[in-house]
Amino acid sequence: MMLSIKLPNFFNNTSLNALKSQMGVDRNTYGDFGNSQYKAAQIQLETTGIDIEDLSEITPLDDHTLSYNGKRIILYIRDISDWKDELKLPRFHIAHCSTLQTMISNGKKKRYVVSQNENEVFHLNLINGKTIKKVEHSLSICKNCLETIRWNNYSKSLSYQKRELCVSNFKVKDFFFRYPKSLVDEDGYSSQNSPLNQYSNNWSQISSQYRASKKWTCEQCTVNLISHGRLLHTHHINSQKNENNYSNLMALCVDCHAKQPMHSHMYNLPDTNKHVKEILEIRKQQNIR
Repeated sequence: MMLSIKLPNFFNNTSLNALKSQMGVDRNTYGDFGNSQYKAAQIQLETTGIDIEDLSEITPLDDHTLSYNGKRIILYIRDISDWKDELKLPRFHIAHCSTLQTMISNGKKKRYVVSQNENEVFHLNLINGKTIKKVEHSLSICKNCLETIRWNNYSKSLSYQKRELCVSNFKVKDFFFRYPKSLVDEDGYSSQNSPLNQYSNNWSQISSQYRASKKWTCEQCTVNLISHGRLLHTHHINSQKNENNYSNLMALCVDCHAKQPMHSHMYNLPDTNKHVKEILEIRKQQNIR
């Protein structure tokens, strides 16, 4: 005896079509939704963001920026207490900074959001008792993040005015231009298959040309070392020694170079302290404090 089963018309199923709409799937699509699900997740990442419950889902990269599921992201807290007319907004993060590391070590449960939204729009929940108000609001960048990746030479040693100007001028779009969302570059390299992080064979020439283009002046403290070239180094901003495009380079005196994140080992070198003393003396001569 043969049984015949009449299947419903899935194309006219209201619930299924509603689910397709939420996933970003065309209602006439039927079958393997793998690519559509990926597309829907990408759309969410670039608009409202994706909620995560545990910061262990975030992976710091070698350049100190943050990644989630193989994509570079920014991070912020969704739920904000809104009471007694006091609204204290959090800052958003772009790097594995000291603030974020403290949040991770404390293990506090928050409603974190990963995002690639470039429109300076953050989707927040303002909570007052049992009342939840969903809003779109701007947030400020974490200053410790700027310090961690030395964004536009940001440093606590700068004057208050210069630090605040760097904060107010920060744009998410500029960040993703300098640090692309995709971790696979135009040559198809990722962190798993990229070339060894070694200096190029012509690094000496590149370094000399770059420092000359900056008139042998430290881009951070402004000391001029045209007569003391050995005291001016060429620094790779993202720590990748084989990425020599000028947007990834900075001319830094030995003192400023040693103060960069992950560069404290320079103080163990025999000549560093001597060179720093020379630079301090030259700064005095040039009236640089």
